[in-house]
Amino acid sequence: MTGKRFHLLSILVVLLGLLLFFSELSRFSYVRAFVKVTNMLISPVIEFKEQTTAELKEELSAYLYFVEAEKENIKLRRRLNSLLLTEKELDACLSELESVSRKLRASTNFKRLNYAVSRVIYYDPSGFDLFIVIEGGEDKGYSEGDLVVTENKVVGIVETVYGSTSRVITPFNEKFSTSAVVGASPKKYIYKGGYPNGNLLHVNVEDDVAPEKDVYMVDIKEVLPPFLIGKVVKVERGRDPFFKEVKVKPEIDPRAEEYVFVVRRKH
Repeated sequence: MTGKRFHLLSILVVLLGLLLFFSELSRFSYVRAFVKVTNMLISPVIEFKEQTTAELKEELSAYLYFVEAEKENIKLRRRLNSLLLTEKELDACLSELESVSRKLRASTNFKRLNYAVSRVIYYDPSGFDLFIVIEGGEDKGYSEGDLVVTENKVVGIVETVYGSTSRVITPFNEKFSTSAVVGASPKKYIYKGGYPNGNLLHVNVEDDVAPEKDVYMVDIKEVLPPFLIGKVVKVERGRDPFFKEVKVKPEIDPRAEEYVFVVRRKH
């Protein structure tokens, strides 16, 4: 047997002897008493540690709840500020529309209009901005043909109403069509949507329609105030020698709008 093996065997024998020795000691009463006293001393420490851990867990849970509540409060404050800002924009819009109505000699009874504020939740993924989807539908009493505006600009017309949402076609959409006037002229035309520019129809050759002039949507029944559709960007002689071909660039950028006003056609 080599020296290394002998030493290793000796160590194992000693360890085994110690284990047997302490096993025998555990039978003695004074050893059991020592263990009991030790447990009595250590138990309060263990209980205190467990209680402290439980309290820390409760405090941590309360802190996390407070953080989440604070985040929710921040969201609510931002939403409230947005709605307050939207109401201020509406007041400014009504004042401006009243001024425009006087210039166009149109009705100024629009302050009695029935309207609601809605959030835009979806945009046309094609990139042509032909439509948007807004919150609110049958649940808010929206109807097909309701006018959707922001400030003094036309955003679109409600085309389809669902349970809690509505699809709105914009002035870029070929399905969009409405009565319109140019500048302060009382003569009415038809605006038909198109991308990137819409068309102003039935413009006579002698009519004073030129680039940079504003085009407004008007209500034949004079219930709704005039809203800006866009500007004339191109005027050419049409195929018919008695009419002009007029292109109108819509003023609205649907993707820039987060909240809009829905003006009810039906009261």
